[in-house]
Amino acid sequence: MSLTVSQVYSVRFGTKLPLPKVVQDNIAKLRIVPTLYKAFRPTAKHNHPRQRFERPEVVENWREKSLVAYVSKIKDKGDSDYHEIFAILNKVGPSNIEKLASETIGILRKRDEEFRLRVTTLLFDKAISEVMFASVLGDFAVLLNTEFPEVAEDFNIQAKMFTKLYDNNDTLTYPQTTEQDFDSKVILWMKQKQRRRGFAKFLTQLFVRNLINEEIMTNAITDVIIEMVSTAKQPKSEQTEENTTQYVDFLFESSKVLPSASTKVKTLINDALSACLATPRTELPSLCMRSRFRLEDTLKCVQ
Repeated sequence: MSLTVSQVYSVRFGTKLPLPKVVQDNIAKLRIVPTLYKAFRPTAKHNHPRQRFERPEVVENWREKSLVAYVSKIKDKGDSDYHEIFAILNKVGPSNIEKLASETIGILRKRDEEFRLRVTTLLFDKAISEVMFASVLGDFAVLLNTEFPEVAEDFNIQAKMFTKLYDNNDTLTYPQTTEQDFDSKVILWMKQKQRRRGFAKFLTQLFVRNLINEEIMTNAITDVIIEMVSTAKQPKSEQTEENTTQYVDFLFESSKVLPSASTKVKTLINDALSACLATPRTELPSLCMRSRFRLEDTLKCVQ
């Protein structure tokens, strides 16, 4: 007899069994060491302000036209300067972030705005593809933006165009083992889930560092909530459950890192999720128990 998802999650509310005394004693002997954390701190601006190049009325258009091409050739390292920055981003960490950011700024000073946009596209892609680096790459982006204020504008356009740039209109589901190219389809499914989760986390990291505006963050959250509720109300199927789950994960990843000052975004999430969880389960057939518990955790993050 196999366990259902509901039975597995019901254990969460069951009576907890006490650990044996020998296990408790062994745990008590363990050395407890706090996690190393390096807090984000804005850097001082340089005293030699850089003249900013403006493109009247078409600032966004040139970015939008270029971004599609840059994403499609993200790993094309034919340019020696781009190859060097590619290597820098693969090495960046909390201990060397300022040194590597300085090296990157030195390269960007020699190049034009099109090259800078290509570099920020690479940074954005790495952050959403490797979610564990989202925070440190957010700090890295702040250092670049200190020297090049246009970096924030690059990220704002990329955030708006995420669905188009990364072909995320259709949600993939876990394939059947009998399907042709099963292994390849599993990889694509995992890649899409990871990228959407990474986008949620990096978008929020940019928001708390004032690199994208509140309107973009609010619009992204609003769109996700609308789609989540709409999908959850559809008749239950593998596709609708997967869609709902990914929308829920987006909200959870965003809520985890929202600062206390983000009252507008937090209120939006709190009101929407409270209403959703108060809705009878029969009206949300595609909201599985796993997603319901994740929504409860998300609600705690914004209260």
